[in-house]
Amino acid sequence: MCIAAPAKIVLIDEESNICAADFGGVRQNARLDLLPDAKIGDYVLIHAGYAIEKLSEQAAKESLESWDELLEVLEEEDREREARYAEMENGK
Repeated sequence: MCIAAPAKIVLIDEESNICAADFGGVRQNARLDLLPDAKIGDYVLIHAGYAIEKLSEQAAKESLESWDELLEVLEEEDREREARYAEMENGK
């Protein structure tokens, strides 16, 4: 399953119509074919290697906060699962 993720455009290669977008410190290239008016500093949703939608800064921040919350929940679930496995290995 692929999910569109918000990112900030930090570089654009106009010749190839590809941008470098920042996902909280991780950069990924994406095509801008669907957003010809995108510019450096814009927040966009990226899906399957394409910037598919521009976001307001507020919408991007809200989405990024939701991603952070989700990642925290998933990390907590991983820690709990690892603790259960360790207990099983120790015969408890």
